[in-house]
Amino acid sequence: MAKHLIVIHGRSIKPAEARMKTLVRDAVSHGLVRAGDPDTAAKIRSGEIKLTCAYYGDINNAIQAREDKGDRRALTAADPDHGNAPALPHELLEDAMSLTLARSAKFTKGAYRKVLDEADDMRLLDEAASVISFFGSVATFGFLNEKVIEIAKPDMSAYLMNHDVGSAVRMRLQDHLVPCIADGDDIMLISHSMGCMVAYDVFWKISHESEYSSTRATNNRVGKWLTIGCPLAEPGVRKNLRDGHRRHDDRYPRNAFRAWSNIWAVDDFIAHRSRIKPHFREMTRNKFVESISDKRIYNCWVYSEDSSDDLISNPHDLYGYLISRDVGAEVSAWAQSA
Repeated sequence: MAKHLIVIHGRSIKPAEARMKTLVRDAVSHGLVRAGDPDTAAKIRSGEIKLTCAYYGDINNAIQAREDKGDRRALTAADPDHGNAPALPHELLEDAMSLTLARSAKFTKGAYRKVLDEADDMRLLDEAASVISFFGSVATFGFLNEKVIEIAKPDMSAYLMNHDVGSAVRMRLQDHLVPCIADGDDIMLISHSMGCMVAYDVFWKISHESEYSSTRATNNRVGKWLTIGCPLAEPGVRKNLRDGHRRHDDRYPRNAFRAWSNIWAVDDFIAHRSRIKPHFREMTRNKFVESISDKRIYNCWVYSEDSSDDLISNPHDLYGYLISRDVGAEVSAWAQSA
């Protein structure tokens, strides 16, 4: 049985697909080394354990470039895998990873306090405020606030409100996940931020829709689903997932994955409603999933702003999660399991 790690990213602008896969591979490898498992890190780097990125960054980039002038100006690279579409320069993220790794050997409470003492996180307040605005708006989605949702978070709102966009984003994960399930791979899926919404919806589709009856007939499941920086505890988000308005008998993914682990970082503004287990307890009660767990960590990711060289903290960052010892330990446990 082949081990297969699949990672789906979150919202906002992204580097080119191939560059992002390299960044994800490097971050996962660092996390494994920090967790004391360099052997699994080597297997991922060599391809012995397959790593796949379910990438929809080109869709995000197009939406954000259309709606946000700052994002449009930042997309100065090109993505050869998507018609040389504008992309975020990968060097910015490589520099941030080097800076974070050099500063924080361990993401402890003390290390995070030091980050807050030295880094300027005030500039993320606008981002956090618009995210909270989005969550507040989405709580009444379908009634009053469609326009507010569009303004608050263009790419996340497009996923929820635009059928074609939502379908295109889900297809990016389905195209990787469904064949791997059919082949009987031992799969770990890591989803970040908006990617958690996408993964949940894909799991629900696999569980309930007739087009996936042959996939269900294999009796194969994803072994581990790890959510990081996850917004699924938000009432408005849950309401607008694929099963949000379904009858009770049609709710929740069923036997699509064995175990669900959720890791959230202190001050992560996307995961500010942090714990998943209380909101999805019915899945374990009905044995749709074997276990759901929550764990708090510290994400010490920092980057230096080009225009001023100021140090900026972002506890929601994907790569900061992936290089943490706690995420590395989850990957290690899965990789070493029978």
